[in-house]
Order: sequence, then C-alpha cells, then structure tokens
Amino acid sequence: MSDWGKGVNNDIGWGQGANNDIGWGSIYDKSYAGETLLSGIDPQAQAQITRITNAGGTIEDPSVIDADIKFLKSIGLFDNLKYAVDPRAGITERVDGGDTFASKIFDYSGSDADTANATGSAQPKKGILNGVTSLDFDGVDDRLTDEDTVTFLAGEEMFSVAVYSQDFINSDGFGMIVDKFSPDSAGKQFGRSTNNILLFLGDSSVSNSTYQNVQIIASGTSNTSNLLKGFVNNVQLNSGTISVNYIGKTLGSIRASGTIRPAKAQFQKNWDFDALPTESQAQAITDYLQNQFNITF
Repeated sequence: MSDWGKGVNNDIGWGQGANNDIGWGSIYDKSYAGETLLSGIDPQAQAQITRITNAGGTIEDPSVIDADIKFLKSIGLFDNLKYAVDPRAGITERVDGGDTFASKIFDYSGSDADTANATGSAQPKKGILNGVTSLDFDGVDDRLTDEDTVTFLAGEEMFSVAVYSQDFINSDGFGMIVDKFSPDSAGKQFGRSTNNILLFLGDSSVSNSTYQNVQIIASGTSNTSNLLKGFVNNVQLNSGTISVNYIGKTLGSIRASGTIRPAKAQFQKNWDFDALPTESQAQAITDYLQNQFNITF
C-alpha cells in the first residue's frame, strides 16, 4: 500500500473551539416510546441506536451512527468493522457540578464491545476539540477499558484509524490514547514514548513535537506477515515487522505487564477493521473524517 495523501499542519490549542457547519443530527425525532428514529435511517444504525438507548446511553447525535455506517457500506468496509466509538454516538454520562464525565463509551460497530470505567475519578470529561465533541483524558488515571472482546491475533489483517489531539508535554513519558488490552508490551496503537509518537509499533523515530496538541487522523495497518505501518494524516511515518496480538481495547492509557500509562489527550473517534484498506478506501476515510471533524490539511 502506498503512502496516503498529504500531511497536515493544523495547530489547535488545547480545547479550542471552532464553528461546525456539517449539520450532523438535524434529521432525527423521538417516537412516543422515547426511541430515537431517523428519517431514512440504515437498519443496522437503528439497531445500534436502540441498543445504546436501552442500555442507558446518551446519544448526542444519532445521525453520526447512521452517516458512519452508510459511508463505510458505500466504500465496502462496513462488513470488516469490528470496533467503532465516537462520544457523540453514545456514552453513559455522569454529571458532577457543571461537568459531564463518561463512564462508558458505546461501540456501534455491531460487536457490542463497549469500553468503560466504573471509577468516577478515573473517567474522562466531555469536552470540545475544534468545534466537535471530545472525551478529555487527564493524563493522570483516566481510562476506559474492555478486556475481552475486540481481538486481532498476530498474522491477521488489521486496520485502525483514530482522531485525537495529545498533549505530549503534560502526558506521562509513555502514554497511549488508543491501545490494545494485552499482557505483552510489543504492540501499540496510538500514543507517545518520551519524545516520539507511537503509531502501531513499539518504538518510533517520529518526533512528537510536530504533533503537540495538534488534532490528527492517526492510522495503522498490520498484515498477514506481521508488517506494521503507521500513518498520520495519510502520510506513512514508520514501518516494521513485529508479531503482536491486540486483545480488547483501552482508551486513555496502556496496560502492559500490569502497568497503566495514562495519556493527556482529547479523543474523538476510533474505528478498527479486520481487513486492509485499498488506497482509494483509505483516501475516502481521510476525506470523510477531515470533513466531519473540521480538520484542515
């Protein structure tokens, strides 16, 4: 797979707002039973909206689920979607004073791999990044975890993409914003190690200073030969051959050999697939997320 697209230099202050003219969520109503219904909604999207609502989740914008599923079907990747979270698409809210925290974020891929934390002091706070809702992890102990469900074993294809902004200065020296839940420490998803960002590999020579508090589209692939590649805004930044297993999911920290390493970051979206994207699919995803989150390349 060739390098995807061109890079971004989108310096965004921590929590800085912006106007959002996309108009997500402008076409939904409530039924008499209180169920959220959209006009022309995809049946699988409606099934996820119903599941999340019935489980006590708050869906800020149901059309995010509908639009995402329709988009992924249109490019032929929905059947390979194994994990999908976005704070607008369903969280369990805990209100404390004027702040709202997430004790759970709901997976709308169909895997039902919801990611949670029952400890109030370790739950991320709902915030805003570039005009769009985020979950803000404090870099101290905030994390959401699912130990058992989403699994990608060594030698299986995997493609992951996430939208977030990480504060490298205030994070722990080794902090992951999106990571597998596994007892081995070889494989990573997205985060940092000292002065370098981590993109699927256990180490990276890519300086994190370029991406300090910058909203990015991070992605990575792992193929059947255990060749891992990491990308930021569709530009390949690293590659290497490592045999790793991705078991479960953690947002906001890593769990490696019993050690929790938190990250200070604003998180907005994560999709995991059990297939590699074509170049055109990868570009379509970049364009879609760039538009959805107001990212300027």
